[in-house]
Amino acid sequence: MKTIAKILPHISIVISAMLIVFFVIDRFNSAMGFLDNDGAKYLILAASAIAVRNAILLIAHQRRAAWAEGR
Repeated sequence: MKTIAKILPHISIVISAMLIVFFVIDRFNSAMGFLDNDGAKYLILAASAIAVRNAILLIAHQRRAAWAEGR
């Protein structure tokens, strides 16, 4: 589980960077349709799912740290 917790933030950065590049390219040349295909939709789904998971882990970590300080 710790390995996954270390790897997923990096995957999130890579997927987010890919989506930013696709967005910029799509704005300059919309005929290429980078954001109109199923691959981009799956990347958006993966980025969203990883972001939610990272947010949940961060909230849990902050609560555990706050609880440990309150002892």
